[in-house]
Amino acid sequence: MKIIKHLSERNYLYLAVIWAVLIAVLSLVSLNSISKEINISSNDKFFHFVFYAILTVLLLLYKRKTKYNLLIILFVIIYGIIIEILQALLTTNREADIYDAIANSLGAITGLVLLRIVKNKKNNKNF
Repeated sequence: MKIIKHLSERNYLYLAVIWAVLIAVLSLVSLNSISKEINISSNDKFFHFVFYAILTVLLLLYKRKTKYNLLIILFVIIYGIIIEILQALLTTNREADIYDAIANSLGAITGLVLLRIVKNKKNNKNF
């Protein structure tokens, strides 16, 4: 049974890495043709918020001990800031945006809060 738990935790790490790479690709590649079709620009901050919330949840599910929560949140926030800086340095059609970094950070914090709410509700059902 412990092997199954270990494998599922490792899968969360794999998903988190894939998700982080997806965030980097979507942030650093030109999406002009795609963004016009689905109007990403008006929902940009929402997408930042959701993507970083999901990344946080995946990492928190990988490292389930609460002693890692602050480290994971800091990692995700710093990752978001680095991605914003890379947009300014490596792309010609994208730019760093402090509001994107704020949306990323709020998404990371919200991911932690939501996961804690879900865990508390699950633990309360057991009583």
